[in-house]
Amino acid sequence: MTPARGVALMVVGTLAMAASAAMISAIEGEPLSVAAWRCLLAVPMLLPLAAWELLRRRGRAKLSRRTLVGALIAGVALGVDYSFYNTSINMIGPGIATVLINVQVVILPLIAWAMEGVRPMRQLALIIPLMLAGVALTAGALDLGNVQLAGVLAGLAAGTGYALYLAIIRRTAPKESRRHKSAPFTILSLVCLSAGVTTALAATGLGRLEVPEGLGGWGAMLALAFVGQVLTYLCFNVAMTAISETASSTLMLLSAVFAVALAAVLFADIPSAWQLMGCAMIIGGAWWTAAAARRRAGGVVPPTLPVDSAVESGLSSRH
Repeated sequence: MTPARGVALMVVGTLAMAASAAMISAIEGEPLSVAAWRCLLAVPMLLPLAAWELLRRRGRAKLSRRTLVGALIAGVALGVDYSFYNTSINMIGPGIATVLINVQVVILPLIAWAMEGVRPMRQLALIIPLMLAGVALTAGALDLGNVQLAGVLAGLAAGTGYALYLAIIRRTAPKESRRHKSAPFTILSLVCLSAGVTTALAATGLGRLEVPEGLGGWGAMLALAFVGQVLTYLCFNVAMTAISETASSTLMLLSAVFAVALAAVLFADIPSAWQLMGCAMIIGGAWWTAAAARRRAGGVVPPTLPVDSAVESGLSSRH
């Protein structure tokens, strides 16, 4: 795997991530149910990769209980993330919803501050207002007749859920030497199983669980599971073995751009000039946060997107 191929795979992965948002928008289903089936149907697709990883780990230290339990708990947070993300897509469209969840790069340092006393970067005093202003613009704050406050809040909740997911994965990642970290799909399988069960139980308890109808319904869910889970994270896992974390985390921001473009092309969901400005402010704030975190960490492992835990989890990026 050469760096050039790694970059190409990262771009393919971010495009697949954006395509999954467009697919969710096209599926007229209950958000909780879509989230549940997306995760549950991905598990059998991931099992062959997980089995291969476990065979390769023979003779090495087993994955610790802390890591396995952490993956299951993180899956609950991811289920919450997907549920709010799907709700946001249905209310404000896949493009804007995918942009909004980039607030997770700001929330992660705040979680570290609350849990571990790690003071956030001084730059956040400027970045947070910038991104909040971008959120207001994408929500149509200058066009009061089109404000979708509930959809915006759902998108922000999705970003918060994803930040919690990353925080848990980071703190429960294996402590082995890097060359022995070879089970990202085993952990991803556990995460998807936990996320799927969580959302399915929530949907059932609320009386909102829907079963796909006919071959068309099941086919759409299978396609979403393959594109949004398996293809996306297969590309990311392989690509991150060849390119730096700096390059990978920057390229991941393309998913928001792709999502807005696909929404415009496929659904004629054309954002206004103010909304495009808001998107640019959110993406710029996310990039600024990641770059500042890398400089603060000396260019090794930034506190917002740790490369080791990202590779190990197999879910280092967005939907």
